Amino acid sequence: MSKLLENVLIANIYLQPVQLSLSIVTNILNIRILCSRSLRKSPCTHYFLAYAILSIIYTCLACLTQFLRGFYIDWANGKIGCKIHFYVLFLIPFQANLMLILASFDRYCSSSKSRRIHSRGTIRTARIYILLGTLLSAIYMSPMLTIYNWIEIYHKCIPQINIISNIYTFSQVFLYYLMAPLLMIIFGFLTISNIGRQSARAKLLTVSIRRRRTERQLSQMLLFQIIVHVILILPFGIIYYINILKPSTRTPNVLAIRYISVMWQQCDYFVSFFLYVFSGRVYRQELSNLIRSNGFKSRRRQLRNDIQQFTLIPTSTLPAIRAKDVFI
Repeated sequence: MSKLLENVLIANIYLQPVQLSLSIVTNILNIRILCSRSLRKSPCTHYFLAYAILSIIYTCLACLTQFLRGFYIDWANGKIGCKIHFYVLFLIPFQANLMLILASFDRYCSSSKSRRIHSRGTIRTARIYILLGTLLSAIYMSPMLTIYNWIEIYHKCIPQINIISNIYTFSQVFLYYLMAPLLMIIFGFLTISNIGRQSARAKLLTVSIRRRRTERQLSQMLLFQIIVHVILILPFGIIYYINILKPSTRTPNVLAIRYISVMWQQCDYFVSFFLYVFSGRVYRQELSNLIRSNGFKSRRRQLRNDIQQFTLIPTSTLPAIRAKDVFI
């Protein structure tokens, strides 16, 4: 084991709990705010909710895996753990990535002038797409259960090296790291173009101004998330593809760099909260309302407890207390 790999494993012991806490707290806040009355009416919000749920699931698994590796414990060791480990940890990011593609497609549909395209941007359609996307991606990633095998001689979980597995791995890299960002960018530019064309007409429709503002801010939030998402996932994708094509590159130092890129990619699953706060005024308003409502509820709860404690004081003791006070 190289010194770099040893340092990375030690760093995981301290960094992974921080990333886990950030991911759980920020995504729970995302879910709570996105379920507010002003945001839940948009189909795009449902994709954001699915992304937040998948982020929590993935972070719990990935952070625990990286944390245990710092103590040289790897649940991928063994015939069953080897297959499940790579299947689950590659499936959930793929599904989360798909939610961003669907969200960008929804923004394009919602901003389109075409009635046929605009009709696809509904909550019912969003729920159907989320369900179908989750099922189809689970089927697509199923070959991972056969590609990775536990080699007892080397005590390692190693992928098969053949033409079929290489083609499948290339399709993974192409879809996740090339096609998906390209689709997000294309739909993003089309959405911006549609919003620009509709800005003049939107000024005349005073009834729909608030709704259009919300839709536009959701588009802005998604655009920032896509840019940061691409920056955070690309390093691991490059290293993963090189390791598959050239097994000789799986040296301890390259493995250490791969673990660092995993930690870098994990930031993608809690940074969305800060991007939403930065880019969406409607999101900031709902966050502020949430904080104020919780503060009001806590003060009201404290006042209720004080009243209950006061009413529990027997009235017969009050004269004695007053007499005692007068005597003193």
